[in-house]
Formats: sequence, structure tokens, C-alpha cells
Amino acid sequence: MPETADVIVIGAGVVGCSVAYYLAREGVKVTLLEREAIGSGASAHATGSLSLLGAEFSPGASFELARASYAEFPLIVPELEAATGMNLLYQRRPSLRLALDDDEAGLIRELMVWQEPHVKMRWIDAREIQSIEPRLSPAIIGAVYEDESAQLDSYRFNLALAGSAERKGAEIFSRDVTGIIADGLTVTGVKTASGDMHCNAVVVAAGSWSQTFTPWLGFPVPVRPMKGERLLLNYPGEPLPVLISSPKRGHMISRLDGLTSVGSTGGRDYDQRELFAGEEFDRQPTEGARLELLQRAIDVFPDLERAELVQQLAGSRPLSPDSKPIIGPVPGWEGIFLATGHTTKGIHLGPVTGRIIADYICRGATEVVSDMSEFLPDRFAEFDDADFLVAAQAVDE
Repeated sequence: MPETADVIVIGAGVVGCSVAYYLAREGVKVTLLEREAIGSGASAHATGSLSLLGAEFSPGASFELARASYAEFPLIVPELEAATGMNLLYQRRPSLRLALDDDEAGLIRELMVWQEPHVKMRWIDAREIQSIEPRLSPAIIGAVYEDESAQLDSYRFNLALAGSAERKGAEIFSRDVTGIIADGLTVTGVKTASGDMHCNAVVVAAGSWSQTFTPWLGFPVPVRPMKGERLLLNYPGEPLPVLISSPKRGHMISRLDGLTSVGSTGGRDYDQRELFAGEEFDRQPTEGARLELLQRAIDVFPDLERAELVQQLAGSRPLSPDSKPIIGPVPGWEGIFLATGHTTKGIHLGPVTGRIIADYICRGATEVVSDMSEFLPDRFAEFDDADFLVAAQAVDE
């Protein structure tokens, strides 16, 4: 095991592997450390939806970040597939964001006011919805039609990022980080259960477990694990021609491997005791979630009653107090960066996060978005505590 690297990245989910990949493309000597396995956190059970619609993004820099990352996928997916020989099950097709009642219609139309100037979309009525997909419920009163959305297999994407980073010179080790090594407030390495490693910069991309670094940094890393579950179904009918979502009922996606993804649960579906019960509980699928997700799906697509349950996935998502990612240098420190707190959008925002961190490390600043203040760690400099339940209940997926 080498004792030195230019940059040590902690966490091998999609965000950490994106950071390692984009740094390695710049010729930086990167070591990626993961305490369990590649993609063993949120990335393993994520939907892989890349839609710009929904409530996860807000006007301004948040939406600019989302659009920048969405634009990366047509470029990075072919690169990763060529390098690894993997099929990432990447699909680009229209989407419908459905309203089954007036409340959902109102939520969708409110978002359209500021989304429509940036994304090709239009409101369609029940008759046009039925012409697109007659198997959908006649109870649907309207939808926003998005000309293009996208989805891929998040776990394959994670593995491809890791493999491609290795091919560009990054090294990946299974190590549990136990502390930071510093000369004053200049980072010089990390402590691991297997010994010390030295470097010029450290990137904390540990997802739901990033809060562990708070006492070591003397700076708050306010990320809590938020439970989420989804289902994979074997539906015997023809795949859906569009990617489907709904503010109250989640997503429904016909994947390129023939399975139908349905989900997902989030903060709205648990009380605070369950929502933040901890890592082991988060990984346990529940009967309540299974029944709830199946009923939601059948409400939208009644013929799913014929589907067979193949897999139920459960795990933690890294929730920040304002549901926005925490990306950039840690105030007061030289050489420590955060890339965490992406809530339910770690897959979508992984590539742009990798680009931004690579810019900070290689060039000292980034121009990916015009204003990074919404995402920088320094917004939590005075952080004491927050009601994470409020942020969790606002999450769409």
C-alpha cells in the first residue's frame, strides 16, 4: 500500500468515485478509500433517475447545477462504457410528471413557472396522457410532458466510475478512516485502521457517514442518514414508453434490463423515530413500505397488479439541513474539501460534483456554476442543530 498520494478521497459511492475519476483525468495521483465496498451506501439502492423536474432543485444556482450535471451524462457514459465494457443501462426518453388530484396539479404547475424557460416541457390533459400510454389510470387529471429525461443503473454507474478511475491511475483500497493528520490547519494525511497515509488534499465524500468528520475538523458536517426504499418488479407487459413520476406517488420506470423500478419512500413516509433510526434499520426492507409502494404504483398503472416482486431495496440517503449538497473547501483548513449531503440526487449530481472538486484542487476555483455560495460548506459555519425532519419531509423521492 502506498504511503502517499496527491489527493485522498474518502468514500466510494458515486460522488466519491466521480471525484476520483475527474481528478485522475487531470493526471492527479488519487487514492480512494472505502470502509466497506464500492457503492455499498446510497448508490447501491438509488433509482438512477436524472430528471430535471420535481421539487429537489430550486431556482437559480441549484437548477444551474442540475442542468450542468445532466449535460455531463451523454459525454461521460460513453467514456465509461468504452473503458470498462459495461452496459450502464442508460436511457434518454420523454417523461410524464403526473397529477392524480388538484393538489398534485398545483405542485407541478408551481414548479413549471420557473422550470419551463429552461426545459422543454408542456402541460397535457388526460386525453393526451391516454394517447401516450392508455394503460395509465383514467383518474389522472393532467401531467407535465418533458421532451427528454434520463435514467441509468446507479450501481453499474458507480462500478464503472471506479474502474475507469483505476484505469487512469487512481488506486482504491478498503480502509476505515479513523482521523485526520494535520500540520496546524493544513492537512497532511489521514489515519486509517491499517496505518497513516500522507497527501496534499483530502476530499470527504462519505455520504451518510460524513458527520463522523465533524470532531476531527472542528467544523460541522451536518449530514444525517435518511431512510429510503424502492422495489424492482417483473411486469409481463410491454415497457412504458415514458419515464413516470408523481409528487405524491414517486417514480415508475421501465429499465433497459426489463425490470420496472417503483418508489421510493422518503421523509414523508416515516415518523422521526423511524426516519433517523440508524444505519442498520435503514438497510432493513419493511413490509409497510412494500405495501405502500405497490399501492402507489397500482394507483397510477393498474395493470401492475400482474407484476411479480423481484427485489426490495433499502438504505440511507445523505440528507443535509437544506437538502442541498455540501461541496467545496472547509473554512479555515488548507487542503480539505467536502462532497456530501446530496440527499436523493447523488447520482444525478455526481459528475458535476467531481468536476467542481477537481476544479478547486487543480485550479483553486470553479466556473461550473456562476454562484457556489448555496453549496459551500461555509454556509454551516455557525451551525448548531437543525430539524432535519423538515428537510426530509420536503423530499420528493
